[in-house]
Amino acid sequence: MKLFGNRRRAEHLGKKRLSGLQRGLIMLAVSLVFLGASVAALYVSFVRPMQLKDPVLPDTQHEDTFVPPTVVETKEELDEETGEVVMVQVERPASHKSNFYNILVVGTDDDGTRTDTIMIARLDTADHSVALLSIPRDTVITGNYSVPKINGVYGGAGKGEKGINALKSKLAQLLGFEVDAYAMVNLDAFIELVDLVGGVEFEVPVSMHYEDPTQDLYIHLDAGLQHLDGQKAMQLVRFRKGYATQDIERTHVQQRFLQALAKKCLEEVSIANIGSMAEIFLDNVSTDLSLGNIAYFGQELLKCDFENMYTYTLEGEAVMINDASCYAIYRGKTLDVVNAYFNPYDTELTAANVSIRTPEEIFAEQAAIRAQQEALEEQQKKQEQEEQGETSEDDTLFEDLPEENPEEDWGLEQLPDTELPTDDWITEEFVDVTAQTENVN
Repeated sequence: MKLFGNRRRAEHLGKKRLSGLQRGLIMLAVSLVFLGASVAALYVSFVRPMQLKDPVLPDTQHEDTFVPPTVVETKEELDEETGEVVMVQVERPASHKSNFYNILVVGTDDDGTRTDTIMIARLDTADHSVALLSIPRDTVITGNYSVPKINGVYGGAGKGEKGINALKSKLAQLLGFEVDAYAMVNLDAFIELVDLVGGVEFEVPVSMHYEDPTQDLYIHLDAGLQHLDGQKAMQLVRFRKGYATQDIERTHVQQRFLQALAKKCLEEVSIANIGSMAEIFLDNVSTDLSLGNIAYFGQELLKCDFENMYTYTLEGEAVMINDASCYAIYRGKTLDVVNAYFNPYDTELTAANVSIRTPEEIFAEQAAIRAQQEALEEQQKKQEQEEQGETSEDDTLFEDLPEENPEEDWGLEQLPDTELPTDDWITEEFVDVTAQTENVN
């Protein structure tokens, strides 16, 4: 009993009440768990991908209507007449692939009228691959435009939301797919972002020296590897006059620099500057993406390998249209690249899904117009000659007559060179005849 009693006493003495500090720490831990769960729930509800939409076949079609690809499927249907199940073919619009996003990135000129930088950034969150497609600003488009260039669509439609919708529609006709969202970036955002990450090391391909006071544009960069701050980076991406292919080479340089800038942003991203990045974005970028969409894309881009980012500029040839220098792209090469890297649908795009005026077609159109003009000029010339011939018909009777000369008119030039007879013989003959007449009477 004694031992038992001692045991109970020992157990009783072993129980200790929690101190205030311990209770506080436990409550703090529980609170942190609940706070973490709340933050996680908020994050899941806030950070979300954008909702992708399947294309819709238009009710009516005309020259400028975007016609998405379709898929023919075989399905079972009940034949109402026989009551039997039969297999029929049904055509449906293509479906949008999941985890596949095409975002239109646009940069305007100083007055915000022309979209001199047009790119489509593609992100596949399934394999975390990225690609960048550049559309040269002088690319020829279809439609009733005096100068049919892609960079004039935005301003021609009135800028703002109307301009963006018009540009998105025209790009869909040109490339065969609709973009999922857009972001219009001004130069200030670009300059501030480069400065925020501490500048970018970049190989400047050629010496760049150009000034245009009307645009407040002054470019002075030497060729070679150098550290570019925001202002120098802006000069780099705007320069084009010194390239043999001008705008085409500029798009290549822009692509390479954006690739280098993306890598630098990923290296420098931190809690300290992510707020500043968001502020730059909100103050200088117009977009139809929500903050949750932007946050989602931001976290997905952190998983991408920008070293292997695919970049491409639409290929084509220089053409003159209405005395303006334009750029006509190749239909076949465009479809090949789009299907390989940018097609968001579950079926291939074909020539039936794009509206592209190729160089060959433009040259043929211009040759036909020249031939028609030459034929019209020839017809007008012939008509003028015929009209001139009708007015001078009465003069043709006298075309072979000699110059005016009274003697020649009477044919006297044909008389022999002898002395002409006098009037004496006429008088004598007349007298003889008169006398004979009188004797008869």
